[in-house]
Amino acid sequence: MRRFWPLLLFILIFIVALIAVKPESTNTTDRVGIPQRIISLAPNITETLFALGLGEKIVAVSDYCDFPAKALTLPKVGGFVNPNLEAIISQRADLVILPANQYRTIKQLQHLSTPTLSVHSATLFDIKQTITAIGQRTGQQQQATELLGALNQKINFITKKINNLARPTVMISLGNSTSNETINTVYIAGQNDFYNDLIKLAGGTNVYMDTRLNVPSLSVEGIIQLNPDIIIDIYPEADDHNADLQQVLQRWQSLKHINAVKNNRIYIVEESYATIPGPRVSLLLEQLAKLIHPEVRWDQMPP
Repeated sequence: MRRFWPLLLFILIFIVALIAVKPESTNTTDRVGIPQRIISLAPNITETLFALGLGEKIVAVSDYCDFPAKALTLPKVGGFVNPNLEAIISQRADLVILPANQYRTIKQLQHLSTPTLSVHSATLFDIKQTITAIGQRTGQQQQATELLGALNQKINFITKKINNLARPTVMISLGNSTSNETINTVYIAGQNDFYNDLIKLAGGTNVYMDTRLNVPSLSVEGIIQLNPDIIIDIYPEADDHNADLQQVLQRWQSLKHINAVKNNRIYIVEESYATIPGPRVSLLLEQLAKLIHPEVRWDQMPP
């Protein structure tokens, strides 16, 4: 097993949290008024709050919230699977925003009369809905409209650029394990997450077409059978892992019979936004478009 197994575990916990089965409705606050003390229990929620100009109202965040830099200075109240209820209550928040699959925490907070807003983040549609919902609940509707407008402007620009181009097959790796420095099992983006949405918008086709699994895993034989034209390996930022990315690239290149290897189209994406389904998804979309279609002139890309 490769030395950065904790990294893989973190990615898998986060992705599984993103694509959990959705309840029929979204929990919302039961108090009237604009919240002044907000707690965020996920990185994408924290980034959305800051993007909407609500940074000064955030009183605490989850352990994994590290963007923007100011989030690092805020009190921490636990992680995805172990939120600290006592620490949350001690902040006297008038709104806790959290992932919709944290059912137990939602019920506990509502039992304690703490207003909650639960949001989804599996797909690009969910990301947009989260921006809208948070904007409405916090009185930042105009800022939410502007943020979504900028995202849609970039989407429209990219989709027009790639409209008539061939769509290579793309495999996005979210983590993998190795034995004897050889790739063993790879966990990839399936058809049910925002990565799949971004692949389509960026002018590619997800090589994995089965919709039954949220986080598919493949053996080397499975990868060879799918034979992707492009492989994109997603990593958190450099400070979050101790991997030698050159060695990672060499492991992929050992799969010599795959089109992505033959055509030297294996890419490692290390930017922190690559694992966060929040406002910076526009940056990942831009990066994927440039990787999938390097032949296109992207110099007029909207900010």
